[in-house]
Amino acid sequence: MIKLFNLMDNSLDSDLQVSYTIGNRTIEVVNTSEQLENVMNSIQLTPFIGFDSEQKPTFKKGQADNGVCLIQLATKDKCYLIQIKQIKNLKSLINFLEDDKIIKIGTGLKGDNEALFKQFNLRVKSMIDLEDIFKKLSSKNQIGAKKAASIILNKKLQKSKNMSRSNWENKELSSGQIKYASEDATVVYDVMDKILEQYPFVMKMMPEFFQLHYLQK
Repeated sequence: MIKLFNLMDNSLDSDLQVSYTIGNRTIEVVNTSEQLENVMNSIQLTPFIGFDSEQKPTFKKGQADNGVCLIQLATKDKCYLIQIKQIKNLKSLINFLEDDKIIKIGTGLKGDNEALFKQFNLRVKSMIDLEDIFKKLSSKNQIGAKKAASIILNKKLQKSKNMSRSNWENKELSSGQIKYASEDATVVYDVMDKILEQYPFVMKMMPEFFQLHYLQK
């Protein structure tokens, strides 16, 4: 416990850390209804799923947001990049996100949840924000994905501003976008997995639904 608190309250020299990668996972870009249906039917329901989403940025003041166009889901072995604006039938994905038996882990999720509700009248269920977990452990600092990777995984997560502001509605994602988007989803999975492995006392701080479903897996 003391070790974890010390890591959270002290800065680490990320320049000395190796870069974070998705490891041995395979990436699947999903952009048809048939692909989506197959993914939703075959996705391995590990104790939790890494989650993130992307929107095409806006650059003019007062301009309406463009809505979510990419949803990333990560498991232990796979990462799915779902281009939702290219898919006609999203019912299976919406059912997946609304399923309270499937735990989704993300970070800084307020904007994601608001955008999905506005766009689809969708409330993602059984969602856990890593930032909330870290707040329960230490109120001194806000810990996002980059710092979480540094203190928990001892790895440096590359977060390119140019890539984050790129056009996520491109029909074909660039290799840089694929790398950025997949790492955003897998890093939260890997951080949570490592926390529970190295610091089991954190389980007592998790929501009751997480404790129940995690123990059943």
